[in-house]
Amino acid sequence: MNPLQTAILRHTTADGQHHFDWLLAQTEIVLADAREILCWRCPRLLTAMIVNERMIVQAIGKHRGVYVMMDVAHELDGDRGTVETVARGWAQELHDLPALEHSATAQPTTSRNMTILHETPRCRHFILRFANTAPLCVTLQGDQLTRLDDTALRHGRD
Repeated sequence: MNPLQTAILRHTTADGQHHFDWLLAQTEIVLADAREILCWRCPRLLTAMIVNERMIVQAIGKHRGVYVMMDVAHELDGDRGTVETVARGWAQELHDLPALEHSATAQPTTSRNMTILHETPRCRHFILRFANTAPLCVTLQGDQLTRLDDTALRHGRD
């Protein structure tokens, strides 16, 4: 699979607070007005994460492609503040990491003679490459983003 466009935006809200939005294209070709870019709200900068650090992220609505390609700060309508690109680059999803695989499985729990199945969120692994930073290996499972060590890179994936 070819790498996908990715970006990190700093979103400064009208009240002066800020967070980061991690954007990830789902296809190789990104259309500026198509609302198909996945986005997660992050309390801290992804590229500053250390190995084994975890961060709770919030999936938010799909964004237009223009945001993953943006070069200059952009004022948002509706008094939502401004966004500016902190980092742009490429993401490669890894599908063959057996030691890290935590794909969706049913986890049974017994309660008053009933077995309830809880679905474990699917785990996705990525190598993120941003300009002027070392490649970053992360795993995303549900609302948890974890920085991995870079052993995935040493297995011929870079």
